[in-house]
Amino acid sequence: MILNCLVLATIPLDTDGREIHTCYTYDTSVEYRPNIKQLLILLVPSNNSACDIFPAGVNINVTIGNTDFATTVPLPVYLPYSYTISNFGYQNTTQIAVEGFSLPLDGLGDEISIDFLLIEIYSYAEITRIEILEMQTIISSLSECFYSDMPMLVTKDSLYITMNATGLCRIQISALKSLQVTIEGKQFSFDLTQASLVDLKTNYNHNVKFNIQLLPGVSDSFAFTAEKPDISATAYLLTNQGGVDTRIDLQLSSSKYDSIQNFYQQSMLTLNDKSYTFTLIPKMPSIIALRAKLSATGLVYNKMILRIIMYVGSSSYTFEYLTPKYNPFKIHYSFSCNDMPSNQVEQCNAFYRLSAASSSGRITVSALFYLNEQMLAVQHDTIPFTPQYFERVYFELKSASQACLHLESTRHLNDVQTKFSLSVIRSDNYSSKGEFTFTAGYDNVQVCFDNESLVEAVKKEFICTLTVQQQLTVVHVFSEVKQTGVQKSNLARSVLISVLSAVVFVFSVLQLLRFQKQLKLLKKKKQ
Repeated sequence: MILNCLVLATIPLDTDGREIHTCYTYDTSVEYRPNIKQLLILLVPSNNSACDIFPAGVNINVTIGNTDFATTVPLPVYLPYSYTISNFGYQNTTQIAVEGFSLPLDGLGDEISIDFLLIEIYSYAEITRIEILEMQTIISSLSECFYSDMPMLVTKDSLYITMNATGLCRIQISALKSLQVTIEGKQFSFDLTQASLVDLKTNYNHNVKFNIQLLPGVSDSFAFTAEKPDISATAYLLTNQGGVDTRIDLQLSSSKYDSIQNFYQQSMLTLNDKSYTFTLIPKMPSIIALRAKLSATGLVYNKMILRIIMYVGSSSYTFEYLTPKYNPFKIHYSFSCNDMPSNQVEQCNAFYRLSAASSSGRITVSALFYLNEQMLAVQHDTIPFTPQYFERVYFELKSASQACLHLESTRHLNDVQTKFSLSVIRSDNYSSKGEFTFTAGYDNVQVCFDNESLVEAVKKEFICTLTVQQQLTVVHVFSEVKQTGVQKSNLARSVLISVLSAVVFVFSVLQLLRFQKQLKLLKKKKQ
């Protein structure tokens, strides 16, 4: 247990309390941290049961000794009382932090050297004394001035940094000069004309949280970072003590451009036959907030770029979708390696193989809104993903009543009776086309069955949710069909949509339909 106290003793200790000897061993030590003005007493109890008599409320007195002085020198005085510790416990109190401690100066302005310290812990009736013949001087690390969670939020006109102070650097922060920030290679300097830096300098203390707002005074100073979902940035405080500059590096936990948090209510990814399909279902409040954000610009955008960057380990690949108008009801975005520019096909295929073999990864989704080449607004999100079980799923229609379900996977399912559940809906309006369930053997290639209703259901554009129940439940969504022996219909182009962590797709559709109704009601209210 660490107890904190201020240095308040004013006169040599005078008490008639009964002295109890050997409460602490010779391993008891003292550390002096001059840069934060702290004396840390490290107590090692001797487990002497006679010392258990000390109450929770005790006083502490520290006296330093130096052979160059005719008498011992008491600590500096702040109040005319010895300080009382209210939650002392002989067995449990192992550290006492004496705050505001600094050594007396000699005639030349240097701190005196210490030959011994006398620590006295006493109550109204008992006292114990500890003599320490050596004090270790430690310079506290300037990397510990703030707690590690220190995010930076960037807008086109300002920076926001959240700092939670540890209180360990009061001396340095009291001499604060400026804050230096480097963003994507560009350097910015902020001095004490920034009100939030004055607040930091004045009120820095333990567990005080500061929301630093930095205004460079130049319009759109940070607009160059808007397209980046993750911004490269470093920052440090510059202080000056006695004419010497001291740098305190800030460990930024993240650096991001201002966006609507948790924009999507559901997100999905499927990899199938060298193709990626991303399904992104936004929240209704997110759509309203985004429209307000665009409206606030006073301009009307004419181009939206949806940029999806997929990360697997240290590798990444970027997909882009361009449209003149953002449509919140378009939730599926498909990209095939075969459609990439010729100089990117092999790179895309290599990344596909890496993605299919990976157990996890993440996606950043960026919506960039432009008026011609002028950026008006951005929206960034980071979404984790787990690749699906199957690499490819599709129907093959054999006849008017027979279909085979092809299941291609590098992960083998046991050759046992398996329950298959199929939910087929129309891909244009999400109305139901039928629910189908059957049990059959699975040979890791295909499973065939006779069901005329199911064959009819997939002869037009559809999306099918497949649930395979064996040792584990696997959910996969697809809309691809091949026909042999029956008249070909206008079938959907291969579109794969996979569910992250076995999310039920039907629930997503219901959420989307509810979202559509809410939007219509909102439009009516505005009218």
